[in-house]
Amino acid sequence: MSWYPLNEENNDYIWSQVNGIIKWKPGSEFYKIKPPKPYSVFDVSINIDKETIDDLESKMLKAFQACTTPQETMYALDWQHESYVFHPHGRIPKDEFGEWPVPIFPNGDYYFFFHQNFEWGVLGDPWHQTITLFGEKILNQVEHDKPIIFRENI
Repeated sequence: MSWYPLNEENNDYIWSQVNGIIKWKPGSEFYKIKPPKPYSVFDVSINIDKETIDDLESKMLKAFQACTTPQETMYALDWQHESYVFHPHGRIPKDEFGEWPVPIFPNGDYYFFFHQNFEWGVLGDPWHQTITLFGEKILNQVEHDKPIIFRENI
């Protein structure tokens, strides 16, 4: 298995790091995710089908693998739900609906992915229907093989 649930102590620590890095105050009326520079925000409000989601997952997994060594880990965070540490070079489990334990596409909750040292990440916002990439490494990698859904940069 390459995905491991974060225990409560680690989960709290990781979320405190995340809230500091992206200046995110969940639950505030005028919240906004403010990632470190450089970053790009993509509108993902277009019609979504299985092919688009499969393309997003496939290309983002390739980007995660290109941006990490086989020994490095990432955090997959699902706000208000179970979060994980995972090895992007390992097997990606899917549930009965064909979804990752924490999906890339923000289909109703905030889904965040961070490199183990937080130098880059992917931030899914379901309310603004955006996916934000921050950090040169992930931005450069995704630019070479951009998911279909990342056509509209805002």
